[in-house]
Amino acid sequence: MSARSMTEEDYLKSIDELTLYSGCATLSQISKLLGTRRQSVYDEIGILVDRGLVVRSGKGKYLLSGSGRREANKFLRKHRVAEILLWKALKLPWETLDEEAMGIEHGMTETIISRVCEIYGCERSPNGNPIPGADGEVAVIDDIGYDEAIKLPRVEISRVIFETRDIMNFLAKNGIMPGSQVNIMEGRMFHSGSANVVEIPESIARAMRYQT
Repeated sequence: MSARSMTEEDYLKSIDELTLYSGCATLSQISKLLGTRRQSVYDEIGILVDRGLVVRSGKGKYLLSGSGRREANKFLRKHRVAEILLWKALKLPWETLDEEAMGIEHGMTETIISRVCEIYGCERSPNGNPIPGADGEVAVIDDIGYDEAIKLPRVEISRVIFETRDIMNFLAKNGIMPGSQVNIMEGRMFHSGSANVVEIPESIARAMRYQT
């Protein structure tokens, strides 16, 4: 990822995604995800804690507060609708949508969002995630995480909750998207594509949610 100016919204979005993926966000994780210096992350997190948007959850671990989550959802609304626009209107490759949306998400006004939703629909993003309302409220999706899914014989991918370039490239290369079927055998996940069967590494499997 090329260097760019980070905003409060970027930090809140990153903490939200990392919390879904691994239970909390650490300074090193945020720094790696945003491609910025650890000291810069430390300084910004301190500001967000002082403002009541982020709370500490143990040494070096952070979570969003209730108000922080609502603010993150307001930004995720822009980001996910930007993904819809890039996917439906510009036909960009699915695996690039998260990264490409970063270039236009800050300019997504409610006028643009409303128009995109009117034309293409905004129930879920291309990665299966719900679109929050303008007030930061978001519908709860009845799906399960990796730890529950791995105990079942078969599940369907509901959504991708943590998107990095490596994760998205792996999924796209192997034709794995929301709606894809996954078989579980001996505690390992497999996807049967048109040409072969591929094992999904746990680090990538944890980046998704599932439905039975």
